[in-house]
This record gives sequence, structure tokens and C-alpha cells, in this order.
Amino acid sequence: MKNVLKAATIASLFVSFATFAHHPAADIVDPEIYEMIDDNVADTPHADLTFDDMGR
Repeated sequence: MKNVLKAATIASLFVSFATFAHHPAADIVDPEIYEMIDDNVADTPHADLTFDDMGR
């Protein structure tokens, strides 16, 4: 049972590093796409969202 717990812990550590990885679309998608998204969202309440205070 201890080996299973150790293996699960190690596996979860390896998987969690993917969470902090660079988003793969950042280097593939043109900046014009992000500008288009910003233009489409500008008239919605989502344009005012800030993520600085999340989880506090």
C-alpha cells in the first residue's frame, strides 16, 4: 500500500508540472487572433474581468 501511495504522489507531481507549463497556443496563434478576441469581448462584462484577486 505504501508503494501505491508513493507512486500516486510522484505521478501527481509530474502531472501538476503541466499546469504551470506555457500554453501551447501562445506560440502558434497570431497576435491578430487575440486582438479579434479582445474586440469581440469588448462590449461584454467579460472585458472588465481581472484575475489579480482570484482566490482571496
